Amino acid sequence: MPPGGAEATREKLLAATHELLLERHAASASIADICSRAEVNVAMVKYCFDNKDGLLDALLERALQQLAGQLERLAALDADPKEKLRRHVSEIVRNYVRFPYVNRLMNERLMQADPESVARIGASFATPARAFYAQLLADGEASGMWRPLDPTLFFFSVVGVCEFLFAARPLLEQGFGQELDAALVERYSAHAAELVLGGMSAR
Repeated sequence: MPPGGAEATREKLLAATHELLLERHAASASIADICSRAEVNVAMVKYCFDNKDGLLDALLERALQQLAGQLERLAALDADPKEKLRRHVSEIVRNYVRFPYVNRLMNERLMQADPESVARIGASFATPARAFYAQLLADGEASGMWRPLDPTLFFFSVVGVCEFLFAARPLLEQGFGQELDAALVERYSAHAAELVLGGMSAR
């Protein structure tokens, strides 16, 4: 394989996996489907990632790093805590559209309780998110805007509010007859932000 060939193939496989999971609303994609989309030999999955789980782990890691990057940019923004949180909640909701597979892949890894996987997810996303919340909540409390809140519990609360619409998409579309389209995503984004902010006011 020529220099750089493995890295180029790795990128093709990651891009193909992302595209297929996006098109299928996070439903599984076979190695054959992924390699066909990437136009590479099936053996390259083992060469670049060891196996399919390694490929999915790399895809998840990349998505989580992008989400952590959003937190860094938002933390540096010149805005009050309420505006930062409103934007953040909206970003989380939209990220479930951009990366519909993140929740499923992350839950699968966490359910396995593999220490290495848990540590990797923690370092890539959970720890930076909790640190962002801790500073944001402290700023809001210092300004008299918000009551004292536990940043760890807040992390689980915010992510939980944002993700269930997407985790339960079949219930939304088949049970309630509503399509998860761009308009509904925007409505839910505003709804989730108001719901979170409404429970934080200083008392």
